[in-house]
Amino acid sequence: MSNKSGYKEQQNLSIAQLLAEAPNFVAVVVSAILSRNLLVYIDLLDSSMYLISLGLIIFLSRKLTKDLRYEYNYGVGKIEAIASLLCDGMGFFGLLITLGFSVQAIIIPEQPSDLVIAVVGLKIINVGFDTAFFVKQRKITKIHNSAISKSNYAEALSALLFDSVALVSLFAMWLLRATPIGGYIAPVVSIFVAIYLMVGYVKRIRQALTELTDKTLPEEDQMKILNILTRHYDSYSQFYAINSHKSGDVTRIDIHLSFEWDTKVEGVINLQKQMQDELEDQFGNCIVKLIVEEN
Repeated sequence: MSNKSGYKEQQNLSIAQLLAEAPNFVAVVVSAILSRNLLVYIDLLDSSMYLISLGLIIFLSRKLTKDLRYEYNYGVGKIEAIASLLCDGMGFFGLLITLGFSVQAIIIPEQPSDLVIAVVGLKIINVGFDTAFFVKQRKITKIHNSAISKSNYAEALSALLFDSVALVSLFAMWLLRATPIGGYIAPVVSIFVAIYLMVGYVKRIRQALTELTDKTLPEEDQMKILNILTRHYDSYSQFYAINSHKSGDVTRIDIHLSFEWDTKVEGVINLQKQMQDELEDQFGNCIVKLIVEEN
């Protein structure tokens, strides 16, 4: 799948998710007012963040379907990293608030309302939609592994996991509403789900920051590049430096070399092609450039 069609698929799916989430958001608002349950309040917060993230992904996916080669000569990796950072940052912030409310609810427990059973019916519908969207998003991510698709995959997984756990928890709370344990189910479950999802958000935020700051590839990856350079030591005169970084799903590697004065341009081009092929075997999608220094 080309980048253009990949972003188009992502845009169409996100629009469908937004259309499905909008009425759910209204229903959750009503449910939160009627049931006054912590888990439903957390669901309302999660739905709000989800709507904002979907809106951002739709906007960026639409922009990235255009030909941006002359607007962004070095690719759109940083745009995707910014989008991923914003979406994951909002998700992490929402879970942080969830964690705080959950701890408070354990300290000051409240007995669940009889109206919780109505929210269980809503959650059954949510899980059905979440499953369909998650399956579709997983297919898109497999064939178009961009930062935006990975971020939306995380959002889809988060929605499915949270709604599934909420469904089981709310039903258990309704069954045990007359017992003391009923008031502890929601906050305890919320804490475990929040911590699990926050770990994933932290990993993606760190990855986005690495790309935005043009951090050099890890030492083990640089050693792989040096090993390939060593194989071709007789094709150049002197090695000076390696500049490398990750941009989206592309690894960019600039190798500074000097050559003997009688070296033909054809020889330099052939060396670049050989190293490009060998480094693609190591890193997948990468761009290798030879920077010729004065000998």
